[in-house]
Amino acid sequence: MKKGLLSLFLLLFILSACNTQNVETNYYLSLNGASETWEISGYEIVITSDEMKAGNGKLFMKNHNEFFTDSFRFKTIAMIDGVETTIHSSSVTGETDISEQMTGTIEGEGGNSIDVDNLSEIYMIVEWWDADKNETLNERIDLYQKPESEDTFLH
Repeated sequence: MKKGLLSLFLLLFILSACNTQNVETNYYLSLNGASETWEISGYEIVITSDEMKAGNGKLFMKNHNEFFTDSFRFKTIAMIDGVETTIHSSSVTGETDISEQMTGTIEGEGGNSIDVDNLSEIYMIVEWWDADKNETLNERIDLYQKPESEDTFLH
């Protein structure tokens, strides 16, 4: 009887150790937005415990089939705990048609560097040289704004 009880206890102990599970939460955001001059579609952010990826979007210049400039850049910013963190950026120099631009993709290790619970907004700043106006222009495209209530799919 003691031998059977000891075997049962040992079996339960082994099985309880095997039942330990780590819960991992992954986040996928598909973001779109627009400003006065620009529209972006399909911009993605993937956050796992191992990595963070951002990009794969398409920027369109509204009302232009072509627009040539020698300077264009964008940066994607996440506001985390009230601090601006650039998570993706790209630039083009030299005479280029910027009316349609792919954002490309950036990957980084350590997806936990973006604390989703403290993420309040994501936006993109687009900057380009306008030769007709003889100045550098920039516009902000809002991509994500945390809801006022705490009910959000990111929690």
